[in-house]
Amino acid sequence: MNLPEIKKIAQAEMENKRSSPYNERGDKYAHGERAAALAVRLRKLIFPNDSGYDDILTVAAWFHDISNGVDDHWTIGAAQARELLTGHCTVDELEKICGIIAVHDDRRPGDSNYSNAIKIHQDADWLDHFGTLYIWRFTAYAIGHDETINDALDYYQTKWPEDAARWHDELHFDLSKRIFDDKTAFVETFIERFAAELAGGIWNEEILVG
Repeated sequence: MNLPEIKKIAQAEMENKRSSPYNERGDKYAHGERAAALAVRLRKLIFPNDSGYDDILTVAAWFHDISNGVDDHWTIGAAQARELLTGHCTVDELEKICGIIAVHDDRRPGDSNYSNAIKIHQDADWLDHFGTLYIWRFTAYAIGHDETINDALDYYQTKWPEDAARWHDELHFDLSKRIFDDKTAFVETFIERFAAELAGGIWNEEILVG
């Protein structure tokens, strides 16, 4: 596969689009780039001697959310990617790429029917939604839905822990779960500081005042 040429196709299709009015322009193109880099990195760390499908992971990540924003976007996205990529990949490559896209949101931890490529992609895709990026995305969502800053704090304090526990369990690999836990710890620290500053407090007052 000619990755630079395929990347130009992804750019042309997604770089100037947003998946919803609450997301930034080119959100899914940027997400695809990050997910691709993370997928290859996870593959190297988890399966260091199995490098034969890095290009498959990369292209699948670039295109997996091409139809995001519509119902059944994974099925529609796989069909759209197949149309765009025909002639740029071998038949076998195209089947593997579209196979990943078609199930990228169908997370089934422990399902032995999934290939390592599918599991890696699903974990990389999912992990990119959390940590600093979760705070960025949730802030944009809350403001776009006319929520107040106190509404946002209420969600973080009352519903976030339960949601985070469920999202953790949707990951396949132990390494992915450790990465998620690290991202979650960052968000929890943010929540503590967010609450203190919304109350007019001084974060780390004991240290700063001495």
